[in-house]
Amino acid sequence: MDKRNWKVLFSDYSGMEKKAVELVSTEMGRFLNRDKGIYRIHVFACEQSITLPTDCNAVIIGLYDTNELVRKFIKKDEIPENGFVVKVMDNPENEAMKLSVITSDTQAGVFYGATDFVDDYFPDAAEFHGGLKMVENIFEQEKLPDYYHASAPKFRTRSIFSWGHPLNDYRKYIENMARLKMNQLILWNDHVPLNANDIVDYAHEYGIEVIWGYSWGWRKSCADEDYLKEIMSDIPALKQRVLDEYEEKYSHIKGDGIYFQSFTELRKHEVGGKVVAETVTDFVNETADALLKKYPDLKIQFGLHATSVRDKMNYLAKVDGRIEILWEDCGCFPYQYFSFVDSEEEFIETQNFTEEMINLREVNPIGLVYKGQMTMDWRMFENQRGRYVLGREHEEIIQNDIEIMRPIWKIFQADWVRYGKYAHRMSNFILEKTGGNVNMNLAGTLSGGIWMPFAVTAQLFWDCTEDFDKLLHRVMKRRYVKMA
Repeated sequence: MDKRNWKVLFSDYSGMEKKAVELVSTEMGRFLNRDKGIYRIHVFACEQSITLPTDCNAVIIGLYDTNELVRKFIKKDEIPENGFVVKVMDNPENEAMKLSVITSDTQAGVFYGATDFVDDYFPDAAEFHGGLKMVENIFEQEKLPDYYHASAPKFRTRSIFSWGHPLNDYRKYIENMARLKMNQLILWNDHVPLNANDIVDYAHEYGIEVIWGYSWGWRKSCADEDYLKEIMSDIPALKQRVLDEYEEKYSHIKGDGIYFQSFTELRKHEVGGKVVAETVTDFVNETADALLKKYPDLKIQFGLHATSVRDKMNYLAKVDGRIEILWEDCGCFPYQYFSFVDSEEEFIETQNFTEEMINLREVNPIGLVYKGQMTMDWRMFENQRGRYVLGREHEEIIQNDIEIMRPIWKIFQADWVRYGKYAHRMSNFILEKTGGNVNMNLAGTLSGGIWMPFAVTAQLFWDCTEDFDKLLHRVMKRRYVKMA
């Protein structure tokens, strides 16, 4: 077939449908717009049209309810809630041509369908030549194979937590998040980025919420008992500092909520005769209530380290139901930085504690933080020295960090091949116990590309019900996945 005899047909070039058109145009253009060694430039045709072509191959992209061309080939009940359908078939009016249909009931779903088309269909569509599968030549085949995939997220919220300063390119970071079908970014900063509003605007273009994180008593040396005694002895002063910081730094910038950590990152349950779980619960409730009285629609997330409260869970049951608890350090992998499991008994113990956290506050919002990813070297950690421009670093810095991280990612990568099945088991356990009404959070730095462990975790958050070996196989075939 004429490999360039393709065009995209869309109904609305706005929102995430626009992003879907751009993604398909870019990824197909990679195969079609140049010939190696020849300086001849082609462009990939994209048209706003609902007329079925018979003289070319077409990719039809659009919301189900607003694109009548889509409705000729897909029934509404084929689209799972918040999900998408991708269908590749012969054109019924000219079987020499192929039609690819990407649709959803939501803008985000249309974009996610586009990622499925370019990331999962293309590798499978390639023919074998001898013992080789030549994905780069798929549009030189006589005909592309048929395909059908309907999919939807198993979990309500699929989020990433990161400090702000490891993000070297915020636009690429957000684009990669969307490619992974993530929908919330929690960014922790000592100082509000100068370009905070730009970051939020760009994230919203991809259907991603931005939650700003700041300290409600947390600091790197939380285990310093003198520090803890000082702040726990004067909770009213701490409360006022938190309220003042919100008013001065966050109340006037764009964003979808705030996230905080307090003084729970230690392994003792009591400090200076005070129970950590009881003290932090009272403090959080009073502070959040003061904020919510003035800003009733404010989304608040409480980043809670389980290490200091695990034996005092009865106090945490009293946390204000308007607050989402995002549980961290809840046991062995996938909750710990080290991506391995020592024993089945250790994993079952962690699983049982997970159920306890889920049941603690019944229907109140909850999140669970997975680790086992790239973080920062805490021995070399530097706090931010002031306000700064986030995610606009020079290419030399980006490449410097990639080369430093590559050998570290290699270890994570190997660990995930061996122990990723435990993250898969835990995800299915959480899905069974919550029905997916939970914030599945990934803590780490997604900068410099999408490395394999990050991609696997994101796929678990999207759909953990697929067998782990099939899920791993699916993810590792994606062109964007970086292998160390």
